[in-house]
Amino acid sequence: MLRSYLLAAGLSAVSIGMAASAGCGGTDVAGPGGAGGADAGPPAVHALPPDAPPPKAPDGATDVTFAIRKLYLGDTKRDGTPDKVNGWKEYGFDLDGKISTAVSTDLCKPRNNAPVKNVYPDGLNGIDNSFGRNILPIILGLSATAATSINDSITKGSFTIMLSMGKLGAGKEYNPILTKLYGGATLLDAMMMPVAPKWDGSDTWPVVPELLNNPMDISSAKVQFDKSYLVDNTWVSGSKGTINLNLSVQGFTLSLTVAAALISVDLSADHKTGTKGTIAGVLATDTLTSELKKVAGGFDPTLCMGPTIDSIIAQIEQASDIMRDGTAGDPTKTCDGISIGLGFDVAAVQLGKIAPAAMGGGDPCAAKDGGTD
Repeated sequence: MLRSYLLAAGLSAVSIGMAASAGCGGTDVAGPGGAGGADAGPPAVHALPPDAPPPKAPDGATDVTFAIRKLYLGDTKRDGTPDKVNGWKEYGFDLDGKISTAVSTDLCKPRNNAPVKNVYPDGLNGIDNSFGRNILPIILGLSATAATSINDSITKGSFTIMLSMGKLGAGKEYNPILTKLYGGATLLDAMMMPVAPKWDGSDTWPVVPELLNNPMDISSAKVQFDKSYLVDNTWVSGSKGTINLNLSVQGFTLSLTVAAALISVDLSADHKTGTKGTIAGVLATDTLTSELKKVAGGFDPTLCMGPTIDSIIAQIEQASDIMRDGTAGDPTKTCDGISIGLGFDVAAVQLGKIAPAAMGGGDPCAAKDGGTD
């Protein structure tokens, strides 16, 4: 079984201009069909992270590290209540600055003549999450226990993702906070045996070398949020960029490359836990179809080719609702991205030693397609 963790790389240093940028829609007014316009009622409320507070350097004695202890794919509400129909509406951000509806006409053109009513309607306050609405049901069709399987792996200590916030103090607001992102390998006890995390702050989690520029130097994290901030105890990444999420579904790895990504999480007052975490961004449609084909072929080799997988790929393509750069585009452009929103909770942990590199895996459909592993 491949090591399962969230790989993140290549985050840019582009600051989030939430209130000022039309792309973030901080002050748009919802007009007909979801377009911004000055002729339609009060300003719309857009699902976005809070703006940065005034500058204030962090004043803690040490760095504070948080590890993801639970992931929410969108088949439940934020409180964990099962809801495979509408749960997705609570996860993500309004990436394109529009409150889109089933009759929107000011967005990119759906692929393969997909009905607008199946593509554009947003979640709460303009949340863009076509992955949760349209792709998650396909994944659950392949593996009904996919979400449970992923979280079972985290609960057993098989993997996690960690955010290490530099010198985080006891205050509610700091700006900026240098935050580094790490992948967590299998958690081990003193006898080097796998062990479940306690989530009480004492877990010392090994770090995967794949997310380090120097695999011998734990301080050399590839992903560093130098413009992240804490406002009223909500941490925000402060940057847009690209995150690669590798999720293990019953032993098969689903790689999700999330572009134009924003991340946030609400920390507790004592900075020991965090809830209502959000990872939001865009999946390139063509890349996602290739990845899901691998997962489907892993479950059943007959799904590597033929009418069944062709039908699944067509469904994925028809879920395209946004441009891959995170913008809405316009009716002259064909949508080439699928918006995604995931949720997570965190708990404080300790950074451990650097773990050995993970073993790679092959494509179960490569031989059938005439390729090699």
